[in-house]
Amino acid sequence: MRLDLFPLNTVLFPGMRLPLHIFEPRYRAMLGRCIETESVFGVVLIAEGEEVGPAAIPYKIGTTARVEKVEYLPDGRFNLLAVGETRFRIERIVAEEPHVVGEVDLTPMQTDDTEATLQGAEGVRERFERLVTLMIEIQAGYMPEFELPTDPLQLAHLIAAGVPTGPGSAQRLLEADSLADLLALESELLDLRIEQALRRLQEKLDARRN
Repeated sequence: MRLDLFPLNTVLFPGMRLPLHIFEPRYRAMLGRCIETESVFGVVLIAEGEEVGPAAIPYKIGTTARVEKVEYLPDGRFNLLAVGETRFRIERIVAEEPHVVGEVDLTPMQTDDTEATLQGAEGVRERFERLVTLMIEIQAGYMPEFELPTDPLQLAHLIAAGVPTGPGSAQRLLEADSLADLLALESELLDLRIEQALRRLQEKLDARRN
């Protein structure tokens, strides 16, 4: 399928929401058309280039997005909230002006209900909850109770979007070949973040004693 692409310095995962401020004329036209026709566009992480200016070179894997809400501003700019839908792979770029257009194949990650995957999802859930608890302790804050999805794929996408990481690491998660691979990558990332959080918490406790 042919898809209008929006190269950004962020990674969008299926099911996650992305607020955008649209001000460039090319993207105002592109997204205005998506809103009018209720069609999707593609969010892709920039591999080379910038968000503003000449067409950037995107990574091959991205996520289709649909406009959920829009707020029009008096000068023609607008704010919108997009929600990620389906992962895709760019097969080739067919246009770069006025915006990037790609020929893409949809490559949704399938839910896997094997025992190994369910165990992997439970391990990721426990690690994420542990990390949240540590971050609350470090910041001496409070977080209301939250409920994580029971579906392993939804859980994996939520955690991929929620764990603090750079765009490159997030792209690696998006590109995972299977749900099992994604959960394994998230386990490694969460273990690293937990280790870092424990060090920060210990430093905070040591500072209080001195």
